[in-house]
Amino acid sequence: MADNLYEIDLAMNMIKEEIIRELSESVSNQNKNPYYRQSSTKNLSFSDKTLD
Repeated sequence: MADNLYEIDLAMNMIKEEIIRELSESVSNQNKNPYYRQSSTKNLSFSDKTLD
C-alpha cells in the first residue's frame, strides 16, 4: 500500500512540474506578443485625456 502511495505521489509531482512548465511557457509567449497596443496620450484630444 505504501509503495502505491509513493508511486502516486511521484506521478502527481511529475504532472505538476509539467503543468507548471507549460504554463510558464504560455505566459512567456503571451508577454512577447501583446494582444493590444498601448495608445499614446499625444494622439488624444483634451477631453479624452481627462477621461483617462
